[in-house]
Amino acid sequence: MRSVGGGAVRGSGWFGGAAPGLAFAALVLMLCGLFIGRSALAVDFASRETIVVFGDSQAQGVAGGLQRVLLEDPRFRVLNRTHPGAALVHGENEWLGKVRQFVTQEKADIAIVMFGANDRLDMRDDDGSYLRFKTDEWRDAYAKRIDKILSVLTSGGMRVMWCGNPIARSGTYSADMSYINDIYADETLRFGAQFLPLWTAVVDDQGKYTAYGRDRDGVTQRLRNDDGIHFTSAGYALIADKIVSLLPSGEPNGR
Repeated sequence: MRSVGGGAVRGSGWFGGAAPGLAFAALVLMLCGLFIGRSALAVDFASRETIVVFGDSQAQGVAGGLQRVLLEDPRFRVLNRTHPGAALVHGENEWLGKVRQFVTQEKADIAIVMFGANDRLDMRDDDGSYLRFKTDEWRDAYAKRIDKILSVLTSGGMRVMWCGNPIARSGTYSADMSYINDIYADETLRFGAQFLPLWTAVVDDQGKYTAYGRDRDGVTQRLRNDDGIHFTSAGYALIADKIVSLLPSGEPNGR
């Protein structure tokens, strides 16, 4: 310590004139608090359940709805692995490729699957045979493709929720979706997965198609898209609420 004008100049750092022992103790406590805080954040992040969504354009809407509904919910994170335009009647790489790639490279606790919007078509079987939509041969081949997805996901340790298709504006389209939904229900039961029917997710008082209904806040607005098949953002948020309410952790955000 040096004197300037007869007065002593003391330390002028963080702790000023504090005794060295007290200054060291304060520094240790501060660093411990910082470490504990970061550790708690890491634990919270690691404890979140991961939801991954596979499927077509309807599934893409569901993934977006889940991401919006769970945006501020610390219990979950949502991964979108959908492929708009995907169909089980197309090549295997289109609908099974993303599933296999995910299981080998990433992890999730819950898998949400939704197909069918583009599947009202004839298709080629694995051996090249031409199969007409709604024949027994078509149904058997389609079921086998569902089974491939379910097998990969369940072997990856994920809880699987397979969403059925909703009623549509077109009666013919609705009948086709009902036929396809029955196959999903049968195959998910065989694998111990959960089939989630969305047929009446948005309907009128008589259970028929309607484009309007009450959103999550009880406000009446458009819930179905102009094509009479897909939902609006508000409609997909309703579906997301339904899905989250079925998860072990309960309903999102206290709803």
